[in-house]
Amino acid sequence: MRQFIGLALAFILLPVMLKVYPNIFKGKKAPLGPILVLTALIIGVLGGLPVSSMTTAFTQVFTNFSTMQTLIVVVEIGILGSILKKYGILERIVRALEQLIPSKKALIMILPGIMGMLPVPGGAFLSAPFVDQLGTELKMSGQQKSVVNLYFRHFAMFILPYNSTILTIGSVMTDLNIYHLIGLNLGLVAILLIGAWFFYVRTAPDVKAEQSGSKMKALLDVLMYMSPIYMAMVFNVAFGFDMYLAVFCCILLTFFLIGKDKSEYLSSAIAGFAVDTLFMLVGVYFMQNVVKNLDAVMSSVGGLLVGQSILGFILIVPLVGLAFGLSTGISMVPLGILLPFIAGMDLPGMTQTVYAFYILAWSFLGYYFSPFHLCQLLTIKAMGCDSGDVYKQHLRMMPVLSVGAVVLFFVYKMILC
Repeated sequence: MRQFIGLALAFILLPVMLKVYPNIFKGKKAPLGPILVLTALIIGVLGGLPVSSMTTAFTQVFTNFSTMQTLIVVVEIGILGSILKKYGILERIVRALEQLIPSKKALIMILPGIMGMLPVPGGAFLSAPFVDQLGTELKMSGQQKSVVNLYFRHFAMFILPYNSTILTIGSVMTDLNIYHLIGLNLGLVAILLIGAWFFYVRTAPDVKAEQSGSKMKALLDVLMYMSPIYMAMVFNVAFGFDMYLAVFCCILLTFFLIGKDKSEYLSSAIAGFAVDTLFMLVGVYFMQNVVKNLDAVMSSVGGLLVGQSILGFILIVPLVGLAFGLSTGISMVPLGILLPFIAGMDLPGMTQTVYAFYILAWSFLGYYFSPFHLCQLLTIKAMGCDSGDVYKQHLRMMPVLSVGAVVLFFVYKMILC
């Protein structure tokens, strides 16, 4: 009972600390990494874990090879994104796409999706001006433009093997094939994209863009400037490189794309060192390791999650995913709570993958609709609209995505498990 009480109190305090911190420190954003580490310590102390267990849980973050690979890739992604942003690779891709695609209705869906695939911090803020301009020409309201920017840029977190969410799942569930998980994710991606088109884009007039120049050159430009993104998957799948080596090769590739002036290449790479994201992941992994040491919690909840009745799993995952995703605006927190239970079970590989899909889906939904979701805050600010009006637009998609996640889980379980 003590372990359950400790776990519950720690996660009640987590959103409180995130909320109170800016009030105490004059509006400064709460440092999520240290707060997650503190949350893990609270869990351990209140749960009665010895100091040696908590020390081991922390050191394992840096001694586990899979975890360290994830941390390295996160650093590399920040560096890659900084270089792409500094040297205007985004703008070149946008200009080329405008030459290739005559329909502004299609462009308003594709542009945020492309920018969502690029590992650029604050990417929602970068794509917002393009969506704002195109949306105005398509006679969309500010809240419509906001949700279009948000929905069409977030599919990438389900399909990119170097996305921090996918990397985290792979590091916790080391026997899981992340490309199998990505395959299952495509079902939810289809629901997300088709639903967003149906509710927010379908009725807009189909305005044609003015085009000039060679389409072949535009196509070659898209292939060339997008190469640091898709080549990571090529290096990983075709050549068998570990992901940290694949992304490193993509960083080297940018050196040949940025033109003759490379004087700021090194400084832009250093500027991309994602310290906050790195600390956040350290906190998530530490918390995961502490939770794994709560033997009473692990055995009880694990039995409920994968027991004879699947009802417990179907209900608990949405509750945890929504509670901690909505309260923090970060998908890593519910993932960090739920994944260790599944990883610790002796389950067939595909069964683990189906369960991981369901956990990811609900962790995403909690994070995506959170009022603390950074992309949401940046987009609403850029469009200059009211957050309440944006949430009225979200109400159309919330039940579609929620029901879709449950239906897909049952379909996958019936076919694959």
